[in-house]
Amino acid sequence: MSRGSLDLATRYELESLTEEELAREDFEFYRDCPGERSWWRLAHLPDGTLAGVAVPSATPYHRNVGYLGVVPEQRGRGLIDEVLAEITRFHASEGAGRVTATTDTVNLPMAAAFDRAGYEVTGIRLVLEAPPAG
Repeated sequence: MSRGSLDLATRYELESLTEEELAREDFEFYRDCPGERSWWRLAHLPDGTLAGVAVPSATPYHRNVGYLGVVPEQRGRGLIDEVLAEITRFHASEGAGRVTATTDTVNLPMAAAFDRAGYEVTGIRLVLEAPPAG
């Protein structure tokens, strides 16, 4: 899922990790979040082809869109909207009164999907870090 990602942290991590190593680290992180593993979903096309992954998650305060990925071969077909809708529906069906999400400002497709789904921008986080040594 990370190949071609617009997420800056993902792109940075791929400078020192393989796609598989990064996927393992990411999923280890989400396993440690307050959400449950049973919430996770794979997204498939009608013919059974893997289209993406949906990881509804939680913080101590709110339910959230933990991880949403569309496989590189399926990007650009509007599947992001369907995967986001599934995460949102799941949380709503579980009684969540609020579902939060974050994305990088440069990830315009994800930001546009949140907008189309009715998510509201309530804050912008700026992460400052020194460039990698060397």
